Amino acid sequence: MTRDEIIAAIRKNADSIRDKGVSKLAIFGSHAGEDYSVDSDIDILLEIEPDTSFSLLKLIDVEHIIEDATGLQTQATVRRSTSPRFVPHSADDIVEIF
Repeated sequence: MTRDEIIAAIRKNADSIRDKGVSKLAIFGSHAGEDYSVDSDIDILLEIEPDTSFSLLKLIDVEHIIEDATGLQTQATVRRSTSPRFVPHSADDIVEIF
């Protein structure tokens, strides 16, 4: 699945993902560029609505929505939970979806 196909599949499911409390979603890593293989998972970076009670179960739900839409294993990370060193190294490799 190409990056554009992944983006289209996620955007088709944006309402379901937003219903979990996600305000912004981006992909990063190999699928954000063109250096992925058939075994590559989709790395997702989420921002959560400030007043939302976001749990591990909701994170897993978001991963499942994307996996069902794309057929690819998904690894989601909440931006506020990332190391400050993470963002500068991957900022050029982040593709905002919504």
